[in-house]
Amino acid sequence: MIRGSLLPKQMQSPAPQAPSPEAQELLSQLRDIQEPTAVNWWPPAPGWWILAVLILACLVAATLWWRQRRKKAERNRYRLEAASLLATVDVEQVGAVPEINEILKRVAVTTYSRTECGNLISTAWIEFLKKSAPLEFPIDAQQALLENLYRGSCDPDKNRALQEYAILWVKQHGQPTKNRPQHQGGEAAHV
Repeated sequence: MIRGSLLPKQMQSPAPQAPSPEAQELLSQLRDIQEPTAVNWWPPAPGWWILAVLILACLVAATLWWRQRRKKAERNRYRLEAASLLATVDVEQVGAVPEINEILKRVAVTTYSRTECGNLISTAWIEFLKKSAPLEFPIDAQQALLENLYRGSCDPDKNRALQEYAILWVKQHGQPTKNRPQHQGGEAAHV
């Protein structure tokens, strides 16, 4: 390493001169460098506020949609239970038609009311079933309901047609309305 005293005179730097009074005055006016203040995370920029509001609105909408679906599923749970009961009925047995009819009556009474459909039998009951669902009631199913309900006879094809119609009716029957006309049925039925 070369020391400064060993350097030739030509290579040595001249001694600093004292600044003039004007330069000293200008230097005294200088201030130290000031760094900008750090950027805070709060309050956020307007874009973040908009994003937060959109996320919150989506969460509220999703929650309301989920609650509505849950309530609808709860209201229609009887449909699923009745359809599964109807599917388990053995159409080969003699008591299949009364069992299917009983399940249909229970669903109708649950949905409409006992006074509106609980006492309906025979053709009045069939007309009620036709009017309360947007389905075509097959002739075989009608005959099974009219002929085999109290006779104790069994026609598996007609019983199967009644079972299929009953399952569809349970899934598609309409909700009660206040303006729905009352069905007249003078005969009493055992439910």
